Amino acid sequence: MSSVSRSRRALVVPALLLGASLPALAWAADAPASDTQLEEIVVTSQRRAENLQKVPVAVTVIRGEDLEKRQTFSAEQLVQQVPSLTFRKGTTNVNSSLNIRGIGTTSFSSGSEPAVSTVVDGVVYARSGQAFFDFFDVDRIEVLRGPQGTLFGKNASAGVVSIVTRRPSATTKGFVEGSWFEGDEYRLRAGISGPINDTLRGALTAVYGQYDGSAVNVYDGSKVNGYERLGFRGKLEWTPNDKLTVSLIADTVNAVDNGSADVIGYATPGDAIIGQEAPLAVGPSNRNINNDVSPVTKDSTWGYSGQVEYKLGDFSLTSITAWRGWGNTEVRDGDYTSTLGRRVGTASSRDVGVLDFHQFTQEVRLASPTGGFLDYVVGAFYYKTKQDNYFNRTNVACTSTTLSGGACATGSSTFAVTSNGTANFETELENYAAFGQANLNFTPRLRGVAGLRWSHDQISFDFARVSAFPTATAGVRPSFTAQGTKTTDGVSGRIGLQYDISDTVLGYVNYARGYKGPAINVFFNMQAFDTLPLDPEKSDAYEAGLKSTLFDRRLVLNLAAFTTKFKGFQTTNFDTVAGTIVSRLVNAGEVSTKGLELDAQARPIRNLTLTSGASYTDAKIVNFYCPAGSPATCSAINGQPLGPSKWRWSAAADYLVETPSLPFDIGLNTSIAYQGAGRPNVNNPTIGPAPEGFSLWDASVAFIDREDRYRVSFIAKNIGDSFYTTARIPSTYIRQQVPRDSEQYFGVSLRANFGR
Repeated sequence: MSSVSRSRRALVVPALLLGASLPALAWAADAPASDTQLEEIVVTSQRRAENLQKVPVAVTVIRGEDLEKRQTFSAEQLVQQVPSLTFRKGTTNVNSSLNIRGIGTTSFSSGSEPAVSTVVDGVVYARSGQAFFDFFDVDRIEVLRGPQGTLFGKNASAGVVSIVTRRPSATTKGFVEGSWFEGDEYRLRAGISGPINDTLRGALTAVYGQYDGSAVNVYDGSKVNGYERLGFRGKLEWTPNDKLTVSLIADTVNAVDNGSADVIGYATPGDAIIGQEAPLAVGPSNRNINNDVSPVTKDSTWGYSGQVEYKLGDFSLTSITAWRGWGNTEVRDGDYTSTLGRRVGTASSRDVGVLDFHQFTQEVRLASPTGGFLDYVVGAFYYKTKQDNYFNRTNVACTSTTLSGGACATGSSTFAVTSNGTANFETELENYAAFGQANLNFTPRLRGVAGLRWSHDQISFDFARVSAFPTATAGVRPSFTAQGTKTTDGVSGRIGLQYDISDTVLGYVNYARGYKGPAINVFFNMQAFDTLPLDPEKSDAYEAGLKSTLFDRRLVLNLAAFTTKFKGFQTTNFDTVAGTIVSRLVNAGEVSTKGLELDAQARPIRNLTLTSGASYTDAKIVNFYCPAGSPATCSAINGQPLGPSKWRWSAAADYLVETPSLPFDIGLNTSIAYQGAGRPNVNNPTIGPAPEGFSLWDASVAFIDREDRYRVSFIAKNIGDSFYTTARIPSTYIRQQVPRDSEQYFGVSLRANFGR
């Protein structure tokens, strides 16, 4: 360890230890009740603004300022604050996914949609990967758990992650912030917001991040698990009178990542991959990769949306129109090894994929006034998506046996292309929907809720793969062409009761009928039986909960119990093509998830806020039906667990130490996220992330100018240096993905605010 590194720790660690002790001393303090009351949280989870504690749905809300204090930059880190939410990292954002209550959709297929809907400023993202970049300009994130198809549509069968960004401010204000973390990771953010004239406000925010990476490709010495990202968001809000508000939003993000590299190696000594130079042991002792093709992913995403809100007397009419685009280019090592040139019979696989995606959405809603026997929200929704894909896989191998020991020399003429395939495919999805949800106020304390959504879906594809080889070899199937269309109608809905047990305690019970539209497994290795459309996924969900605001709004405590059964569950089943693992989207059969959840927030004394959450989730396959063409040993079996560990919890404390004798106050923040041991299955006892279980402890100390004009923060991530993985896939060898936060590191952030 360098002297510079030691000096950094010498400064940061004592400050963090001081921060950990001060909140305990503060419990002896006293303050007026108004200073210790928690602020009311307003959400739009029911498509109208409501107090979170009055909404009969399990919702976790993360405020934008809490994301900033905890240095939470992405969906991958967000899961540390929401125990029921997990992130499944793929080789690229295209096949990464969010899961809620153990349920989600991870697939390369362009003919499928996520089970967890991502919504940004009211715009539904047909492909969640468009939102898997840096968070910036966030007001709050609402995580709605369980089927939400009634109000949010067919790709919300497991839940919704709704991101609400900040509105332009009434007065001119802005900020500039720069952060540095060990390993030479840099982040810059800046924004300005305020009135342009008496009726028009505007805002502009920019974010930049750069990191070389936390691991090395030992094949060529290049860094991996790094990124470079640049994003902008601009807003205009026009309010010519008290009846009309028009909002225009434009955003763009450009990113280059090499953070989807898989560590690959052997699980035990003597089990090394044949022919791989410097075989790598899977585990916390190694984070590097050994690929003869270094991975890289380039993304460019953009969007424009317009929202019009108009008051028709006591009614409110809302229209949201949006266009979005996404370009993704991926280059990766298809076999995750450096076998090329090492031994006869081993092949090097290179994959190149290009995605061009566009979507258009239009939603219109009418919300009635509240206060009478009946209030409601009704609306209509339309979207259309078009996705063009190009994918090439080339395998190169050493074919000579004349060299000593069977090895090939680099540059030898004995190398040959043993298989090559290129696929071009186009997929279009179109959806029409009409929906409505009503509250029936039977008495001042007893209310009913009923909702229904009708959806019409059409999915079509045009696929062509060209290969010079007549038989399947090393993950490449022969030439194949196909076209197809699938059209279905579906219904989702909700019915429930809620009762005010007291002025501060609400109880509710809900039944929801979940629906996710049809899918077609359109991917590189598509073959004849893949052209058969997958049936819609349907679910029956039951939820009961309590929401309480206690001790003069010093404690908020929310509990939920749930059980959901899915039929025709759309999921990925692993298969092999000429010895190469491929993923296949299938109707798995019947799946269930059940569990308990807790959200709590307390302000026991002035300036101290405690937040916690916990979940117990038991998600598993009830009956799995092996798809046509599967090998005799199907990879999934009845009773196999799904998703993460059963137990997950998180807790955080935020405390402001006022120091009248100094020109600044001290802000202290500490948090911990725990995930229990992974859930092995019978066939693959080492599969899944975090087989050992882990906890992540973060903390920060901020020195804040009295008027919050300047702020300097010292940050520690993963103080306990806990190792974990976001994906672990066994086959003849082990693949796993090791994220940045699976190691201890420190940083510092400087922020300047101006305006009020």
